[in-house]
Amino acid sequence: MTSAFEGDIYNSSDILKEIQTERMVYQINSSSNARKVSDKMKKGVETITKAMENAESMIYDRKKLLEEMRINLFEKKDKMKKLQQELEHTRKRIESSAKKTFDLETEANNITSAMEKIKEASQEIDQKYLEQSQNELMNLFVKVTSDAEKAKSDLNATKRTESIISKKLQEIEIDYDKLERETLNETREVDTITSNVSITINHIVRTYDEIISASKDLLKSAISTNTKSEEQNHVIEQNQPYNEVNDIKLAI
Repeated sequence: MTSAFEGDIYNSSDILKEIQTERMVYQINSSSNARKVSDKMKKGVETITKAMENAESMIYDRKKLLEEMRINLFEKKDKMKKLQQELEHTRKRIESSAKKTFDLETEANNITSAMEKIKEASQEIDQKYLEQSQNELMNLFVKVTSDAEKAKSDLNATKRTESIISKKLQEIEIDYDKLERETLNETREVDTITSNVSITINHIVRTYDEIISASKDLLKSAISTNTKSEEQNHVIEQNQPYNEVNDIKLAI
């Protein structure tokens, strides 16, 4: 009887060891599963973080491009202003040159008219005085004519300059209007994207906090329920060998 009793005690010890071994294996597996879940969650967080960084980087690039567009727009506006000033100055020169040409041509016509009148009155005027007067008028006529031709040449050159400046100004005004529209559109798009990304990131952070809080509550609830079951099972498992021993003693 004693040998049988001792054998049963040894069997009970083996059962306890087996139970403890199974519990250790369960804990190891649980820990391994937890690490797998943790690794998966970390990868998910890394993916989301990278996506947010890419979005912020894209916004930075768009803002940098927008700043370059604004600088280009400012430069075109400054150049346009200078061309407008140059065109205005050129048109004033045209007015001045046109007036000067008109005055010189008028003066040349007056000299020609005076020379013709002198010829008509040549019989009544002393020949010496006549020749002197004609020579003086001729010299003056040559000078005035030369000045008139030079003034007219300057006028034509200034008109060509006005045409070139006017064409340049027209081209840059077209470019400026186009760039201004593109800059306004880009500004609206960048503002919209920046706002959307900010709202989305805030939503992600808020959702992440909610998930963490909910996950903690769920796990706490699950652990609380499982703990009660495990404690009950553990008590039963611990009492089982002693119950068997008591049964054996009663049998004896």
